[in-house]
Amino acid sequence: MSEFKFCSNRTKRRRVAAEVAKIITDVENDSALAIAHSSSAATAVNDSSTHLLEGDLVDVKSNDSKVSHFSDDDTSSEVISPVATSDITCSDIGFNTNVENVNAAVSDLSGETWEECEGWNCRPVSECEDDGSGDSYDDDDVFEPLASWAVADNIAHASVNRLLAILKKRIPELPADARTLLQTRRNVATKVVAGGEYYYFGIKYWLQILLNCNNSEALLYSDTLHLNINIDGIPLFNSSNVSLWPILGLIREVNSSPFPIAIFCSKSKPSSLDEYLHDYITEMNELINTGFGHEEKIYHVTLGAVICDAPARAFLKCIKTHSGYDSCERCLQSGEWCNKVILPSVSAPLRTDASFISQQDPKHHVGKSPLLKLADCRMVSGFPLDYMHLVCLGVVRRLMHLWINGTRDCKLSQTQVALISEHLVSMKRYIPREFARRPRSLSEYKQWKATELRLFLLYVGPVCLKGVLSSEKYSNFLDLSVAMRLLLSPQLHQHYLSYSEQLLQYFVSQFGSLYGKDQLVYNVHSLVHLPDDVRNYGILDNVSAFPFESYLGRLKKLVRRPQMPCAQIVRRVQEGSCQPTVNETNRDKEPFKRPHMEGPLPVAYFSFLQYKQYFGDEYFVSTGDGDNCCIIEGKVGIVKNILVNRGVGSLDAFVVFEEFENKISFFTDPLDSQLLSICVVDKLSGFHKVMPISHNLTKCLLLPFKSRFVVIPQMHYS
Repeated sequence: MSEFKFCSNRTKRRRVAAEVAKIITDVENDSALAIAHSSSAATAVNDSSTHLLEGDLVDVKSNDSKVSHFSDDDTSSEVISPVATSDITCSDIGFNTNVENVNAAVSDLSGETWEECEGWNCRPVSECEDDGSGDSYDDDDVFEPLASWAVADNIAHASVNRLLAILKKRIPELPADARTLLQTRRNVATKVVAGGEYYYFGIKYWLQILLNCNNSEALLYSDTLHLNINIDGIPLFNSSNVSLWPILGLIREVNSSPFPIAIFCSKSKPSSLDEYLHDYITEMNELINTGFGHEEKIYHVTLGAVICDAPARAFLKCIKTHSGYDSCERCLQSGEWCNKVILPSVSAPLRTDASFISQQDPKHHVGKSPLLKLADCRMVSGFPLDYMHLVCLGVVRRLMHLWINGTRDCKLSQTQVALISEHLVSMKRYIPREFARRPRSLSEYKQWKATELRLFLLYVGPVCLKGVLSSEKYSNFLDLSVAMRLLLSPQLHQHYLSYSEQLLQYFVSQFGSLYGKDQLVYNVHSLVHLPDDVRNYGILDNVSAFPFESYLGRLKKLVRRPQMPCAQIVRRVQEGSCQPTVNETNRDKEPFKRPHMEGPLPVAYFSFLQYKQYFGDEYFVSTGDGDNCCIIEGKVGIVKNILVNRGVGSLDAFVVFEEFENKISFFTDPLDSQLLSICVVDKLSGFHKVMPISHNLTKCLLLPFKSRFVVIPQMHYS
């Protein structure tokens, strides 16, 4: 009994059928051999030989020694009595016992006896598959998944060709070349524009694709599409000056990734801005005047914002660069020389769209921008200050540089840098999964990406710097952190807009006092103008370059060799790479993962299923560190379990929630941290509450601080 292995009835039937097929094959082979030799012997006798009467039997079994010595090469076989080959059956040549065994096996299986061995045609075990699938393949069932895989993972054509060569032996219908599988265009009509290789996809091309695959409610009740564009350069190779300067677009009303309006590759930036922007300006004016028709509805298309870093904005607007006099894009101040050009004033008169068009400040301009040909282009308010470059890569990185490599008055000791770095590294396990990059040592700050700098400014920096920086420097850093949190918070930005503006002005003035007047450069000064962009566009993430920078990196990976990089990118995009896919929700996916039976499970919910992970449309919640701290209905606590009613969707999903007993403010200056839902907690209550998973849930970071924890609401989920 210990050797008994359970198997299904289907497996039993398959094994019996295979054994039957094997027995029948042996019977047919031996029967055919005997008949062949009998026929050979029959032809050796003369025509006067006496034939056996019908029904007579030849006892071949008694002559086993003779039959067993028959072979194709045997010419000395003993002649036996001639027989009619058509009258010989399996029983005539001594296989009665085998046929009875076959009949018994089939009788056990189906209740019927085996009549004939000639009609059986069963596949052997090796060909029987549990899924019942045959060897025929539908082209779409194979081609589409294979092509989607190659596109999604950016697989080189050479690798796809090698895979196709292997699969083609099994699936002859597959093409032999990746270009056939991916429907790669043979010719790409690039042209030389502004000193580089250029291709124009167009705005209408992408609008048609986006509107066909989007069912956003915003499009149902709105007939206006706001197009945000981004223009920036990125080097393609480490050993070459070739760079990529695409024109990227993003529709504000469509929840999707950016898309390339035009691709430009050259060893330098476009030599002629008019040539570079000509196609875009022509099509944009047409859309502004006539709109875009889709499914019997006309959408009014307008330019939302031009989102670029400071050098690109200066290039597009034909103004002074950020290092020159009269370089501020928002206010009328000439600047001062302090070993570099600085902009110390925080209350200078402001520029307007009208004053820019009339060029009232001629020192600010170096030419006339072709973007003035657009019907609705606002050359001041239409160019928001991107906080990714301005704040994260600009001011925050400058602060780190001053702490590590600055003058004696602002430089930190090696012990202080080590303490901050140690605290940062220890926080890795407490960072939610939505953050792709975890904290690392402060000594590597030059390699930090913008998302790491944002994480430091808004989340981990206020915790790890407290008690290490001097009170003045820490208070100054906290002013910047709180002001940026207010401008990025969907719930707080309107109510605290004036306060955040005053806070940024105070930060800039104190920054000059603490770190030196020579540090009041373009980036630091421009902080005072960020609240104006919030008035025009809402939270700063609405006009951030983060999605465009991420997309630029994806475009760069499409280039696989140095020859004709523009054509390579166009072909890859037309194959399906870097498409502006609409961000899907988890409604059609199973949102609950990792079932368990570990509890805690309240008695009233004993019939509910238990899970450790919940993938919501807006956030991810887990019972593990980093993703288990939430604020639900104003209560701060830890998610201990996730419960789902049997057979019911996420509407009947609950979390087992344990609240913190003690909660105090983390700081009181520049305002009480609890107004931002930031607090210090400790000591769990020990009582479990069951609360529904709903939109009232706010996910938080729970960061260690001394013997307690700091709770900071999470604002970024991608």
